Amino acid sequence: MKFFLLYDDKTRLYWLLSSQATDSMVRLTHISEARYNLPNNERHRLQLHFSRNCIDWCFAGLVAAGQTERHARNYASMAVDGDDLLVLCRSGDDEGRNPQYTNLITFHRVKEFRNLVY
Repeated sequence: MKFFLLYDDKTRLYWLLSSQATDSMVRLTHISEARYNLPNNERHRLQLHFSRNCIDWCFAGLVAAGQTERHARNYASMAVDGDDLLVLCRSGDDEGRNPQYTNLITFHRVKEFRNLVY
């Protein structure tokens, strides 16, 4: 997944949307062909982080997750709308060709996202 960065003037923080790898140490012989022999090529979990310096990142939460690896959530974009964070991403379900070539665009709202800062 490509990542998306956004700077929020109000918190003076950078916000990052990216895929969350949950099994990057798995053997290539045990992963699906849809991952193109890349153990870290998981696309079904979209996570949010924040940082003051773009080096040290803090996990803020999970924005969206597909039911299976085939239900991808990737190539996301985001924008601030008042106190909320709006997220648009390319998504897939059982009708999608594979996690790379998906069939949906989904919209997600992270309400009061600034409250996720710790």
